[in-house]
Amino acid sequence: MPEGSSKVTMDGVARAAGVSKATVSRALMGSSLIGEGVRERVEEVAREMGYVRRAVRRPGERGILTVKLVLPPQGRRTSQLFYSFIDLVGGLKTGLRPAEVNILVETGGEEYVPYPHKKGGEVDAFVFAFHRPPERVLQELEERGAAVLVLNRMVRGVRHVVSDHLDAMRQLAVHLAERGVEGGCCFVGYEGIDDVVHGRLSGFVEGCGEAGIGFDEREDLWMVEGPEELTAAGVKEHYEAGVRCFVGVNDVAGAMVLQQVRELGLQVPGEVRVTGCDNAPMIGLTVPRLTTVDLSMFELAKEAGKRLYAEVIEGRQDEGPLLVGGMLLVGETT
Repeated sequence: MPEGSSKVTMDGVARAAGVSKATVSRALMGSSLIGEGVRERVEEVAREMGYVRRAVRRPGERGILTVKLVLPPQGRRTSQLFYSFIDLVGGLKTGLRPAEVNILVETGGEEYVPYPHKKGGEVDAFVFAFHRPPERVLQELEERGAAVLVLNRMVRGVRHVVSDHLDAMRQLAVHLAERGVEGGCCFVGYEGIDDVVHGRLSGFVEGCGEAGIGFDEREDLWMVEGPEELTAAGVKEHYEAGVRCFVGVNDVAGAMVLQQVRELGLQVPGEVRVTGCDNAPMIGLTVPRLTTVDLSMFELAKEAGKRLYAEVIEGRQDEGPLLVGGMLLVGETT
């Protein structure tokens, strides 16, 4: 390519340098947000490709990263019960320091459009929280050179930060064994959160094996379409079949089961034990207080922010998923 060719675009430089288009823009403008090593690499690639930056008068760079935080589709009514929005945003901002960040919040889904306007401004990164972005969206973002991270879901080929579901359920299994539980457990889950159900069920199976609790992942599983189907009749049926410990896939399932157990007049934890997982905001309303595992949303989001900072600002891309561990919180239900 001849020097100074107008056919060389910023997108092309970004792909060749392995960074985002926004990083190329900032590097060539001498932004203090970009590390020296990344700046030198971008400048070298730009020179080799013959890229010429158009002379555009700017009012001065603000030095602010723009991140789109894409939440689950509005139809998922229970998703808002799992986390504190304040912790989610606060964790992201903390992880992205020392950069200043402008977070734009949107809702995703099959019809989601990442760039609704042709001149909508530069977006440095997209964070898809608690859901899988459509494949067409991922393809568009890859073509645009934007950084992409999925929070608490696993998507092949996309960087993601997730809670350590397996370890959380192992902790619960060990705790139940310490309380004298040897069997009679039922894992309670519901559809629509397949990754979480699979990971946490697998963790509980492993934990029971290590702790000596009799548990069959096929026979001792109660799956429903949604939390609202965790009825008193269902709890009664399982109790009469010998279940004495209900292990909720999350705090929503645990709280729903706990409510039905109390309506049936069963004593907790005397006759029945109940656990959840997540330490969701709603847990403060359960009576008695639910035993759970604190999978901190703030820490999860902070680690996501750190990875985005490394990619967008420092030009580093960490491979593989990052697991964020949790801590057992013993309540009054076990």
